[in-house]
This record gives sequence, C-alpha cells and structure tokens, in this order.
Amino acid sequence: MLRRHLGALALAGSLPAIGLSRKARAQAYPSRPIRMISPFPPGGGTDLLARALCTRLAEAKGWTVVVENRAGANGAIGLAEAARAPTEGYDIVLGQQDNLVLAPLLTKVAFDPVKDFAPVAFAVQSPPVITVATQSPYKSFADLVKAAKAAPGSLAFGSSGSGSSSHIISEMLRLHGGIQLQHVPYRGSNPAMADLMGGHVAAVGSSIASASSALQSGAARPLAVAGVTRSSSLPDTPTLRELGYDVEMTTWWGVLGPARMPQMVTELLNKEFNQLMSQPELIRVLAQQGMEPAPSTPAAFAELIRKDVETCRAIINQIGMKLD
Repeated sequence: MLRRHLGALALAGSLPAIGLSRKARAQAYPSRPIRMISPFPPGGGTDLLARALCTRLAEAKGWTVVVENRAGANGAIGLAEAARAPTEGYDIVLGQQDNLVLAPLLTKVAFDPVKDFAPVAFAVQSPPVITVATQSPYKSFADLVKAAKAAPGSLAFGSSGSGSSSHIISEMLRLHGGIQLQHVPYRGSNPAMADLMGGHVAAVGSSIASASSALQSGAARPLAVAGVTRSSSLPDTPTLRELGYDVEMTTWWGVLGPARMPQMVTELLNKEFNQLMSQPELIRVLAQQGMEPAPSTPAAFAELIRKDVETCRAIINQIGMKLD
C-alpha cells in the first residue's frame, strides 16, 4: 500500500516536468530545418510564391527553410504528402484553391481538404488570366471567341491541370457563352505557357504570376482576367464580366500543415507569415505577379476553405463536371 502511494506521488511529481518539457520543446521551435512543399514544378506561380516566402522567412528569423517540389496530379501529390507528414510542424505546404478545394471535388485524392490539414496562414489571392502568344492572330478576347465559335472544339486551351480554376473557367465559358474550347491539361502552368510560346495551344488560362514572365517580356498578350475587378498589375485587361460573360474566379494560396500540428507552432508560423505579408518590398514584388497579400488568422483561413468547398461544389454541379 505504501509502495503504491509513493509510486503515485512520484508519478504526480513527474507530471509538471513532462509539461515543462513539452512547453520547452515548443518554445525551441524550430530546432531543425522547415520544409515547405511546393506541389507544382519550378517556375510556376505557386513555386515562385513558395520561394519568395521561404527566402524572406529565413532572412527575417535566421531559420533554415527549404522548398521541395512535389508535382503531379494538379498538386494533389504534394498535398497528400503534407497531409500524412509528421505533425511537429517541420513539414508544411503551399496549397492553392485549385489543388486543395477543386481537385478533391473532381477526382479521387488521398486527403480531405477540411479534415486532414491545419490551416496556418492565408497568403495571397489573384484572378486567373487568359493569355495568347504575341504572334497569335487573336488581338482581343472577342477574336478568340469568334474563332472558337467558327470551329467549336478546335481551339486548344491549356491549363495547369484537370480540375484547375482555369479548367473550370473554360467550362463556365461553354455554359454561359457557348464557347467550346478543347481543354488541354498540363502538370502545372509553366509547361502550359511553354507550349503556348511554341504554338501548340491557342490560349492558356493561368494565374497572373505564372504568366508574368511571358507577359513582362512581351512574349504573351493578356486577353481577359476572371476576377471580380481588374488586376492592378494588368489595369488595361478587362474582366470576363465586363466583356459580357457571367464568369468569375479568384485563385488563392495559403500555408498549411498536417492536422494535429501543435497549436503553438501554428500560431507562431501564422504570426511570422502575416508579418512577411506586410513588408512593403514583398507587397511590391507580389503586385508585379498579380498577387494581393491577404493575411488572416488560422481560424478564418479554415472557414474560407470550408465555404470554398461548398461554393465550388455548387459551380461544378452547375456546369455538369463529373468526378473522374
């Protein structure tokens, strides 16, 4: 009896030490490199944003933060890897509306967008843009529409993948404008833009960031953006709604970790990423890519994901797209 009593006292005495040890470990975060998964190939808008964030986070905090590309399945492969990663907070991912919300509604993926992630920080938002190569005969969106209606299904329209926001836009144009394009999915916007420059597709839908290099060099021409308003980086490019089409889509990016990541780590990373989003130099760089910083709390980001799943499901049902 006495031995059991002493044992209980010894266990009780050890509990605060265990609690302090856990707290100390959380306060010591990070004690090793942080990996940010970029679920698309190098060179696209998602990868450019991931590298901009990681570079500035490393500079600001002295941490080791590395970007690792895990492309494939319209970003679903990288997200699935992040969802099943250890939960200590050393494996995070830059998710996008396309791969986090749209892909699970259109194809089978190895994660649940609401249940399998800890939303950390909402980063930026940007309207998709429809571009053609500079040598293209289509000088305006009306030119593209005229050619598409003259030969339905003959004009190839590239996107970053099946179920991407640009794919959705092409289907909405078919539904609301009678514009039938031949959808050509790629493994990211970068290879789609490369094929646009090579003359293999007539037009490409992508984020402004993914098209920015070609647009700034004069190799590509923007015809329309799909946002609610014109983009400050492309002020002369009309929205699809301005052109008479009931089509709107705003792409966003945010940082996530695996579900059950420690709350202290989530809050710390949220604070650091939000501070980055307020840096004038980063705001200027992102604006050149058509990206608008939109810092928020983890709870607000989680609610945005939940609501976006409902909204995108309704759009997909409306245009009649089916699960692969």
